[in-house]
Amino acid sequence: MSNAIQQIADNMLYLWEEAISHPVKMVRIVINPGDESMLKAFYDYMLAIDSDEEDMVFVIALPFMSVVEYSDKVLRYIERQIEYWNDSDKPEDIIFERIDWTPDFTLGSKDNPAQLVVENFNRLAKVIVGGTDMKCSFVFDIEGTQEYEECRFWFEQALSLPFNAQMVWGISDIIGQEQFGDIMSKYPKETTSIYPPINMDEAVEKLAEQAANEDTGDPGANAFRIMLVKLMNSVKKGDAAQTEFYARKCLDMALVNVKKDLNWLSQFVTVYTILYTDRITCKDWDMALYFANKAVESAQMGEGRLEPSLSGRLLGGALLGKASILVHRSGWQEAAEIYKVGADAYSRCKDYLMQAEALRMCGWCREKNHENALAAECYIEGFRLADKLSVELVRHSSYPLLLLKLLESSNYQSSVGKDEIDSVLTRIIGKDWENFLYEYKRNLGKYYELAEQNMDNAATDIH
Repeated sequence: MSNAIQQIADNMLYLWEEAISHPVKMVRIVINPGDESMLKAFYDYMLAIDSDEEDMVFVIALPFMSVVEYSDKVLRYIERQIEYWNDSDKPEDIIFERIDWTPDFTLGSKDNPAQLVVENFNRLAKVIVGGTDMKCSFVFDIEGTQEYEECRFWFEQALSLPFNAQMVWGISDIIGQEQFGDIMSKYPKETTSIYPPINMDEAVEKLAEQAANEDTGDPGANAFRIMLVKLMNSVKKGDAAQTEFYARKCLDMALVNVKKDLNWLSQFVTVYTILYTDRITCKDWDMALYFANKAVESAQMGEGRLEPSLSGRLLGGALLGKASILVHRSGWQEAAEIYKVGADAYSRCKDYLMQAEALRMCGWCREKNHENALAAECYIEGFRLADKLSVELVRHSSYPLLLLKLLESSNYQSSVGKDEIDSVLTRIIGKDWENFLYEYKRNLGKYYELAEQNMDNAATDIH
């Protein structure tokens, strides 16, 4: 863990240890929006066998599902963690003691759904830290939880029960999105909240400076890296004056260095991409398009002068960024044409997945412009790339969206027969490709942005 992050983690650990030194049942860690990654790092830090944490800590990374099943899943999760501890290899300097504990699923109660966990954790805490002055902490990382009303009820039920004096639970909240504030008010003696002073923007800047100090190979690149981090942080803060200042600094540095190394063209594209993304967030479409054009111009300068693997991706990414802005302005025809040029750029560098993605978006824009035959041509061209993609890429990317759009189109059958589609998709997905696409489409509802922007009323009939 780097010095800057280590310092934050140490401060968080101090606050945690101070909180659990008092007779409380549960500690709530309250963070600012955007600091979730640091919270995860802190959990890892608590678990590390070489950290300064002397107490026993379990982190239960399990979203709350329902009152009916959560207790059972929590116990099985901890049971697996203890099995890992007992069976894993340990460094020689680690004092190892086997934990002889298995959950007792008879300890539950129909009247209190959390009793099964509380009673089992009471016994586990006694096994691990009984007879010592240590604490046994169970930190609940419930990221991904959807049903917070039932979740709060479960934790309230848990707090209503007796806790082993050496057992503490942990939970987290995000300022402005608090889920557990009412519980803390209802159980003021049993709970406490800590507010660690996390400043990730400052930490990232310190990391960049630290890396620059350690790497003396390219002072120009190191100075640029620091300035780029400051630019990104100014954008995050919404400070327009600082954003303009650091953008100019970055561009000036890139201009000096590109005269010696053409690979610095990519840094122009990076800066302009940050700027047009910022303007998109502010819905300032004119300035977003201006910066996107600058990104495209910078990328075009690398054509024929940089390695194709770099120049093609630079240009392709810049073009797709520009096209996405035109989409927001309903410039369907121009966006489609730019997506097609982007697909050609990705083709030259043999990035077939991004080529297919650009073709899919080109086809989508053609449909928006009521050019269904041209849309089908895009989907067919993308389909022809299937044999150049691995099974993993096909299954875990946006490529299935292109396949769905192809099958939805009534214009593809004159160019691609059903037998060819079945043959290709069986080869790259498997015989169950129809079921796979059906499930993929059904799950799109879980990903609002994909469903909203990319599917756009997909009505593929897959049986």
